[in-house]
Amino acid sequence: MTDSERVKALLVGHSARRPLMRASDYYKLIFQGVYGVGHIMGDDARLWLEKEAKEVDLAHQPDEPLVENISADGSIVRVNLRPYLRQGLPLEKLFSAMVETAEVEGSEEEFLESWAVFRKLAEEGELDIDKKESEALDEELQRNGIRTRHHTEAYREAYRPAYRVVKRSALKRSTGLEDM
Repeated sequence: MTDSERVKALLVGHSARRPLMRASDYYKLIFQGVYGVGHIMGDDARLWLEKEAKEVDLAHQPDEPLVENISADGSIVRVNLRPYLRQGLPLEKLFSAMVETAEVEGSEEEFLESWAVFRKLAEEGELDIDKKESEALDEELQRNGIRTRHHTEAYREAYRPAYRVVKRSALKRSTGLEDM
């Protein structure tokens, strides 16, 4: 399977699980899969993790997977907090994986290649994306370069995202989870 095919499989898979994704949500997915979590690893990152863990509704999305690939090669994953907490897994081990993951630098080339796959899928109608929204985001990317983005309000309301992005290898080392 080529890199483009892996990116396509990743994006289409997330679309099937979260059909209300908009262009900004795909952008965020691609960004996190390439650049990891470094942009949120300030002095208060652990406090934010603990705060979110206390506030998350564990009953929401009972079928949410513990771990989801967010990079085409599967090396970067999203750890969903609801199933993580339902399993009684310790936050300090997740945070340890986050710290290790903060070292990921990412590649502009990889991001742009993945973004090009997204644009092609959107243009061909394989992803249900508003064409004007996608074009506006593409123009913003051309003007301002690669920047972090937030999930759209529609995404937040529908899915209540509560997760952390980590390297799969760091998660395995810190938690001992093998069946990801």
